[in-house]
Amino acid sequence: MRRILLCSLFALVTSVSLIAQDIKTALASLSAMNRRGQFAEMIQTANSVLANNTLDPAEQGMVLSYLGCAYQQRGEFTKATAAYEKALATVNRDGKHGTQYTVTLSALASLYAEVDQTGTAKRLLLRSVHLFESQGDHLNAAMTWNNLATMAAENQSRRDAHKYMKQSLAESQLSTIHPVELAALTTTQGRIAQLDGDARTAIADYQRALALCHQTDEAQQQRTAWLHMLLAGAYLQADDLANARDAATRGLTLLQETSGSQTPLFFLAQLTYSKILDASGLHKQATSLREQAQAALDTNTDRRRAESQISVNALR
Repeated sequence: MRRILLCSLFALVTSVSLIAQDIKTALASLSAMNRRGQFAEMIQTANSVLANNTLDPAEQGMVLSYLGCAYQQRGEFTKATAAYEKALATVNRDGKHGTQYTVTLSALASLYAEVDQTGTAKRLLLRSVHLFESQGDHLNAAMTWNNLATMAAENQSRRDAHKYMKQSLAESQLSTIHPVELAALTTTQGRIAQLDGDARTAIADYQRALALCHQTDEAQQQRTAWLHMLLAGAYLQADDLANARDAATRGLTLLQETSGSQTPLFFLAQLTYSKILDASGLHKQATSLREQAQAALDTNTDRRRAESQISVNALR
């Protein structure tokens, strides 16, 4: 089952202690909206903050990165690419914001992975991880290796998935790992277990990741919703159709309640549910849902435009 690399901008928040209180509050709000899947609100807030002409390059770059992330999750890939590119150009203007530049580069890589430009996504992620390592940023290096492992698993490359996961775990040992990051690592381990044909281990990994997400002060609703879909896929692999349907229903409901039913993530979730319906003998219903979801993905004009775009600032 395909898993979108959810854009992760947690590292941007770590630098808010260095900036003014008003922009610090705005960034905290954007981060919270991102976790809750409130992407329309993110866009409105980010554009409002960007209208403030007193922002310095670092502050402007951070807000632009959140704006790109919000557009990406809504499937507005052309706008997302433009926001990320502007963020990269802004924070790279004086060469003093290496971490912000690299985090945004990694977020842009997740967009390219989403529109099936896996070669470009891998190139950007490898560049990002080496930049993080040179900066001594073990946490972000761990998370970037984790994204590489996830992408390798999606592409059915067991060797690379295991290799990148080993690197991710090694970097994670050199940093303080909080429940959200540990949940991401555990999720990818579950994805690799599925690739290895070990559905039961995958189920245990996804359940542990869900428990870790629930330990956070604020629910990671977007991540939690997708974890339910991954869990559903693992139950399907284990021929446990009752639990597969239950997990998928939970995931779809949570996605619809947070970010709505017109996002790429929701359509991908519907594709997973169609497989469960098919395995349950509901072939006509499964076919209808699959065709509807696939058509929504295939007709996304922003996706097609993004497939032909390469960020100049990202590849410098």
